[in-house]
Amino acid sequence: MWSNDSQSQPSKRSDSSDLALKAITYSLDCLIPGFYLWLGPIKLRLGGSLPEKDYPGVIHSKVGIAIVLPGYRIFSTYQGTYDPR
Repeated sequence: MWSNDSQSQPSKRSDSSDLALKAITYSLDCLIPGFYLWLGPIKLRLGGSLPEKDYPGVIHSKVGIAIVLPGYRIFSTYQGTYDPR
């Protein structure tokens, strides 16, 4: 009789947050130059690129910072894998 639509449909905020983290993941995985910061709900990407539609990569960390420089030089606190679990 009563339905809870909030459980059946994700909120727009979580969708945009997921897309922001997915863009960071894709950019780090492809070594696209930029500055990347993710702190729980805060995601900051300066540079980088939006992910491909079917990109499966995931960052398995709630907090991190990374800098990718031209010439494929990466400095990152994230040492994990981008493979889905």
